[in-house]
Amino acid sequence: MPNDRLSAPCPKCHNEMIYVASLPHPKSPTMRKTTFVCYTCNQTRSYALSEEMASAYVASHGDPLHAVEAGAEPAAAATT
Repeated sequence: MPNDRLSAPCPKCHNEMIYVASLPHPKSPTMRKTTFVCYTCNQTRSYALSEEMASAYVASHGDPLHAVEAGAEPAAAATT
């Protein structure tokens, strides 16, 4: 995988959306419900991604839920 961070473009403003969570999909055990937020538009989008793709986002961006549970501020929020 390249060193570039994976990103999801915002469908409204086309800025990079920030990866925030990957949870088990409620209806498909082989998929993950992956959520992104656009701080420009203040909206979220969730996508059903395969386990491998969801893992690629965690590897690229880190696990923001783990950082919140540990009491640390997510890196994306710290730069804004």
